[in-house]
Amino acid sequence: GQLRAAITVNPKALAEADALDRERAAGRVRGPLHGIPIALKDNIHTTDMPTTGGALAFAGFVPSYEATLTANLRAAGAVIIAKTGLTELANYVAAGMPTNYNAVHGYGMNPYDPRRDPRGDGRPILQTGGSSSGVGTAANFWAGNVGTETSGSILSPANQNMLAAVKPTVGRISRYGVIPITADQDTPGPMAKYVW
Repeated sequence: GQLRAAITVNPKALAEADALDRERAAGRVRGPLHGIPIALKDNIHTTDMPTTGGALAFAGFVPSYEATLTANLRAAGAVIIAKTGLTELANYVAAGMPTNYNAVHGYGMNPYDPRRDPRGDGRPILQTGGSSSGVGTAANFWAGNVGTETSGSILSPANQNMLAAVKPTVGRISRYGVIPITADQDTPGPMAKYVW
């Protein structure tokens, strides 16, 4: 609660981890992510947790389909443990949006110094970087966090939270089921599903 790393925690994460442990004990290993807790930026669709993009307009919205990236992580055995904080709608719709602030969750706090800035507006005294929360990864709440790149949203959280980041080439990972600005050009993407 003090770090505010997650907007939503998967209420079924322990049951999913137990099921994956039983699979491993029975000799079925899905891959190197089998049983590993992974968090997703809260603009990546999941069908078992809300996907808000940090916007009040989407508070409580649970998509009817999963992002391709979510489905691939689950198939590889990852436990999607939480949806992480982000700058509202990945800082795409508002100039001057405070970094790592959204209306659903507020600010995330840097785990190396979680105090609030003395200016009194709620921001952390140490920046958390970009809009893909590295807070929970740095605090060892999960093994890794999947984010999306808008303008420094992968590299900046890694820098501010002393983490390593991998930023793949655009198009290397499917963007289907990711909001707001990352719909695949060849397939109907999430933007077609929303009325703005």
